[in-house]
Amino acid sequence: NMPVMDGIETLARLRRDEEYRELPVLVVTGHDDRDERNRILKAGASNHISKPIDGDILVERVRHLVETKRLHDQLSEFHARLTSELATAAKMQRAVVPTPADVQEIKDLYGVSLASQFIPTSELGGDYWTLQVIDDAVFGLMIADFTGHGISAALNTFRLDMLLSRLGVCRTSPAEYLQVINGELSDVMATDQFCTMLYALIDTKRNTLTYAAAGSPPPLSGAIDAGEVNIGDGSGLPLGVHAQATYENRNIAFPAGSYLFLYSDVLPETVCAETGALETSGVVALVEAHKKADAYAALDGLLSRFLEKAPDVLTDDLTAVWLSR
Repeated sequence: NMPVMDGIETLARLRRDEEYRELPVLVVTGHDDRDERNRILKAGASNHISKPIDGDILVERVRHLVETKRLHDQLSEFHARLTSELATAAKMQRAVVPTPADVQEIKDLYGVSLASQFIPTSELGGDYWTLQVIDDAVFGLMIADFTGHGISAALNTFRLDMLLSRLGVCRTSPAEYLQVINGELSDVMATDQFCTMLYALIDTKRNTLTYAAAGSPPPLSGAIDAGEVNIGDGSGLPLGVHAQATYENRNIAFPAGSYLFLYSDVLPETVCAETGALETSGVVALVEAHKKADAYAALDGLLSRFLEKAPDVLTDDLTAVWLSR
């Protein structure tokens, strides 16, 4: 025993200090019974050696502790670097989707109400959406979701964003636009990766909405003040599955007083404690309960209600876009 403070208390105090929490500590003890060894290790010793000291054993245990500390430091540095890189990737991913200024431009040019919300998971995901100014009457709206999580999913959203910059905007046919995008993505994505997508052209003069889909959740639309929710057709081969896949244009009337709701698949697939998975019917019920001309109010009300029932952490990123005329 030592005066004032014994070895066990010294160890405990040492481990409470963040600076010394991972410091290797080899305890030399005159006791060799099992209870004493357990007491030493529980207090925070990295290892122990009993008297009389064997020099070879002492050297080997010190060598082992130093090597373990070196590996632990390397792992900590790698974890810190990875955390920083993932945070940077998440920031970059948020930078490739429309900014508030981009959304405001569409609202001003076309006299629409438009709102979006992105709820990330703890991991990087593959959600993406964008807007395209076509001419003074027509604009484009896209939502996409790449398979998987992590860096590979995020990289695919960057690929898509760069591809769209190179291709330019969709002028006439969403189906042809998806076909071109599919051909390009099929060349660069891994065989186990694919992307669901919906692209819509909104014509504010002709009061039409023309869209093409590649395995996306069905778009929901209708009249704000009356009528049932239209459940659109999101079917189509996901992008990247087959380079020669073709897609079809689907048309709906979209006069003033209409709305469109697009969302990623985590919304209908999330299992809520009381009701189970929402499925499409549950999403339709949310739309019916919260549809408004003010896109922000509609989307905020809908998602707030959903999040009241959903788990604290979603299994995938959630992207949702509400458009009202």
